[in-house]
Amino acid sequence: MKKNNKIKTAGPKRIKDRAVEIKSSDLKGKQIALAICGGIACVETIKIIRELRRSQAEVTAFYTPEVKKFMTELPVEWATGKSVITEPQANVDHLESFDLVIVVPATLNTIAKSALGLSDNVVTLLISSQIGKKGKMLFVPAMNWSLKQHPLFETYSNLLMSWGTEFLISQQEEDRIKIPSPEEVLLKTIQILKQQ
Repeated sequence: MKKNNKIKTAGPKRIKDRAVEIKSSDLKGKQIALAICGGIACVETIKIIRELRRSQAEVTAFYTPEVKKFMTELPVEWATGKSVITEPQANVDHLESFDLVIVVPATLNTIAKSALGLSDNVVTLLISSQIGKKGKMLFVPAMNWSLKQHPLFETYSNLLMSWGTEFLISQQEEDRIKIPSPEEVLLKTIQILKQQ
């Protein structure tokens, strides 16, 4: 019987479909809640989730009811490897302790509700709980420029910042405030979580 003496060459390392290539351990062990709000920019959150996971963050996604007008739960479940939380449940995931809650895209509607303490969906419940715990929060607004110019945007943003939340706002482009790149969101996340 002949032996197969062919040398097997190692091909490129294969990554399973839902896995990510680890780039750093900057967020290893960190639990991050991604509070996704309705708006066309919500489709960009998949890239942000993947970037956070490349630094070993555990990401749990929450949807406002309006998100489903723009995308289903499937892409975010694929990106996080977990079910999306769309409404309050008996196990109160929205009241769990997270190292950071990132609200993206942070709409004017959700910013206003957060500043007023209105908690009428799972995302606003999550935000109210995190603020109540004095936990770390990052709002990443995305909206039409005219909405950003509404007088209450600044009023409510300043109020939220006075409670310790942070904002990451990109420059105006095409008459809109767009979501910063996934890399910018990652860097801001690392910066916040390194603060004592």
